Amino acid sequence: MTRPRWVLAALLALSLVAGCSAPAAVPQAPGGTAAAAQDCVPGAGSAPDDTVAFSHATNVTITGGDGYRVLTVRTPFPGGQPQSVVLVGCGQGDPALSAALAGAPVVHIPVSGIFAGSTTQLPMITELGGLDRITGVGGAALVTDPAVRGRVESGAAVDFAPNSTIDAEAVVAAAPPVVLSAGTDDPAFPALAAAGIPVVGWADYLETGPLGQAEWIKVVGALTGQDARAAEVFDGIAGRYTDLAGRVRGLPPTPIVAGQPYQGTWNVPAAESTAGILFRDAGATWLGAGMPGTGTQAQSLERVLADDGDARIWLADGPFATTADVATLDPRLSSLAAARPGGQLWTRDRATTADGGNALYERGALHQDEILADLVAILHPQALPGHAFTYYRQVPAG
Repeated sequence: MTRPRWVLAALLALSLVAGCSAPAAVPQAPGGTAAAAQDCVPGAGSAPDDTVAFSHATNVTITGGDGYRVLTVRTPFPGGQPQSVVLVGCGQGDPALSAALAGAPVVHIPVSGIFAGSTTQLPMITELGGLDRITGVGGAALVTDPAVRGRVESGAAVDFAPNSTIDAEAVVAAAPPVVLSAGTDDPAFPALAAAGIPVVGWADYLETGPLGQAEWIKVVGALTGQDARAAEVFDGIAGRYTDLAGRVRGLPPTPIVAGQPYQGTWNVPAAESTAGILFRDAGATWLGAGMPGTGTQAQSLERVLADDGDARIWLADGPFATTADVATLDPRLSSLAAARPGGQLWTRDRATTADGGNALYERGALHQDEILADLVAILHPQALPGHAFTYYRQVPAG
């Protein structure tokens, strides 16, 4: 399907901004050879076609062979069917695909621009040297990275989902080489597909475990031609994470209260959830540590008080200005030992912006080692003396 003339004009403008020497010819089809010249970085050399090894992530695969790669997200959003995108080199024509891949979007790499739907993608792009490739951001008000915010403020990147819903007209007009979803389905996707704009279903949050989430940097590496650098960054994070977990392994676990009630229900992280694995690796014990599952388990406040009420550390969500504020959520919370004198109440809002952005959900999605470091310093301070906290804040007594 050919793009409308105004879409083609937008594509040409994008290619000029990116410095590509794209021909003026109209693309024969979305993702075709002419589109490759416009949507990717020329002169990048042959694109790799080997399989990418994932050691922790299980919701994504990148398989290679026959001169191209296939990026597949098994569950792009809860209840969603597997989605595949074909990755080919810049300037190469579309490959002959099997029946199973018929209709799959084709992305020519390295891409010259990325529309990032989730803040979790931003550090994965910038740490691979791709700041200038961020041409669109979904929900820019929640971005905490000053450099990325600067691109939006200067007009170098557009906010294409300011209300958590994609503005299809704006995206089609910009015609980015690739859109990374925000981890949900969106009514704009059919329009983007009809315009030949590839969408990668981004679902790092559906991984089980913090390192599984962080390993999605390899997806960005494949899209930007930075496979080796992506593997290097991830290996560094995984190594630091493993070292931190090893420092507290064998120490007596520290009892904690995990989370807080919401509308009468206390969703406690189960043992194999991402939060549960972080708590376990930091040397914690809590009600959910004995509960199977990869999500949360709904519990009554009474059950949490009975099981974890004596714990002197509470890892809550907040927001709380002082410990006295917990009573406004529910007066019974004041009976928690962690909320009384001698206890510790911690929230995950140290690195927040005035607009409500939280670096925990941006930089922290990649740097799970930094989250673990905060937790280790809270639960076993002797293991990390003098630690400077990144995401967690101790709520003062009140």
